Amino acid sequence: MKTRLPLIILGIALALVVTVVIFVVIKVGRGTPVDLPVAVADIPPDTALDPSMFRLQQVRGLDRSTLESTVEADEFAAVVGHETLEMVHAGSPLLWAAVDPEQQAHLTLALSDPAHLVYPLPVTADQVGDFLAAGDYVDVIFTLGRVAAQEMVHVEAWEYDGPAPPGLCRSGTVTATSALCPGDPLSYTTLLHLPLAKVVLADARVMRVEREVIRSASTSYGMGTDEEESRPRTTEGEIIRIYLELDREQAEILSFALHNGALNLPARAVPAGGASEGFTWEDFQELFFQGRPEAELRGEE
Repeated sequence: MKTRLPLIILGIALALVVTVVIFVVIKVGRGTPVDLPVAVADIPPDTALDPSMFRLQQVRGLDRSTLESTVEADEFAAVVGHETLEMVHAGSPLLWAAVDPEQQAHLTLALSDPAHLVYPLPVTADQVGDFLAAGDYVDVIFTLGRVAAQEMVHVEAWEYDGPAPPGLCRSGTVTATSALCPGDPLSYTTLLHLPLAKVVLADARVMRVEREVIRSASTSYGMGTDEEESRPRTTEGEIIRIYLELDREQAEILSFALHNGALNLPARAVPAGGASEGFTWEDFQELFFQGRPEAELRGEE
């Protein structure tokens, strides 16, 4: 019994050490909690900031660059009374760029790679929708050409699988005759007809969304008086421009696409990766005839 007592004590000590280590790892993994002011409701541009517009929310796990771009609770007093430069949406933390003109002018400081570029792209709500937000990712779909065809043609194709003509085929050569022989080297050129559509840039990160600013006069009554008071009211309109983070080669591709065809930019919350095959006039014809009855395609009555 005396021999077991030290072992029991050692086991308990080791269990306590393991418990403390696990607690520390979990604590460090979750990150240090930070209090951030979060907008209670949408705050339009040109609005003087007031503490009543925000509530405190404790968050963990934010990286250094994110914290540097966000107004923390102990820094909020420095921006009280400042007018917002852009919309602060309900539930969003307050970014320095929304109240600090110097931060607005240095959007390049928010690039994930110093070699990347900020690309301003004029867009309409019809191209990107009206709910795009900074931090989303878009695929740039480039469409070139218009339909100019007067008719559609469907060709039923098959492969020759019959026997080789006796004495006319030699393996690996093209014969003097026009007969197809097993092993003959073949080549062909693909000719595509416009229009076409292709994702030329995938997962382009949206750094900022710029919207039309609509100013109008609103009439209200002064407190305790019957006098009418006219105050300017500012609201946000549709999207007019977005700022994308691109490398130099991607910027060249986007410039070419912007000036030579039409663009659409569907969005997603996280990057998806992968490449697309593109969609051509021939693809459309094939898609169209896939839904036609076989008898009609063969000309049967």
